[in-house]
Amino acid sequence: MQLNDLSMYFEAHGSEDAPPLILLHGAGGSADDPVGGWAALAPSLAEAFHVYLIEHRGHGRTGNPAGFMTFEQIGDDIAAFAEELELGPAHIAGISDGGVVALDCAIRRPESTSTITAIGANYCVHEGVLNTTASLDPDALEQGAPDAAAEFARRHDRGKHPGYWKDLIRQIAANNSVNPSWAAKDLQRIACPTLLISGENDPYATAEQMTVMKQEIPGAEWLILNNAGHPVHFELPEIVGPRILDFLGRNS
Repeated sequence: MQLNDLSMYFEAHGSEDAPPLILLHGAGGSADDPVGGWAALAPSLAEAFHVYLIEHRGHGRTGNPAGFMTFEQIGDDIAAFAEELELGPAHIAGISDGGVVALDCAIRRPESTSTITAIGANYCVHEGVLNTTASLDPDALEQGAPDAAAEFARRHDRGKHPGYWKDLIRQIAANNSVNPSWAAKDLQRIACPTLLISGENDPYATAEQMTVMKQEIPGAEWLILNNAGHPVHFELPEIVGPRILDFLGRNS
């Protein structure tokens, strides 16, 4: 799909008569990624919703003519996508960076947002995020974990120049080192039903981050799972999947 200057790749699954559900992967994820994305949970979600698996700006088969990315950019892309397909207010669920984009849509684009589900999302930059982004070195990854580097290349060099995946990792690190930067008053503007999910050992959606969001987002629900990390949807899909379906079912 062409959205202004952006060529966006997406897949649609489920009945067209069902409520729309936009699924956003995490940083470095793609439509076919079960860990950083929704590949494992999408089939069950598509039984009740018309699911849109989006590869957002710079990821997978979607371009990024700007050469950099911010959460606001991606939020604008998702709002344009919903408007182009005339989805009206849609359910938006995101993992990690995708969860931050879901929060952005609820804050800045409420007309596009029916509910949001944010998995492993943070509302501001903190020490844990900075420690993680400081370690995002694509050259070191290529040397130390060649199989992981090859998988990044497979996902993100599609339709782009060889080695583009390294540029993507640098763009992700640059964005996450300064964004998001919301305060309590911004979270208080979220008017749609909100579900927050994290693992107790998540370095991004820490206990402090989750507590502030739960307190400040009106009526927010949360699920924090013991002995789980950042990809909690992948580690405990038997809990996360039904919880999301319950939340969406009550708010559709």
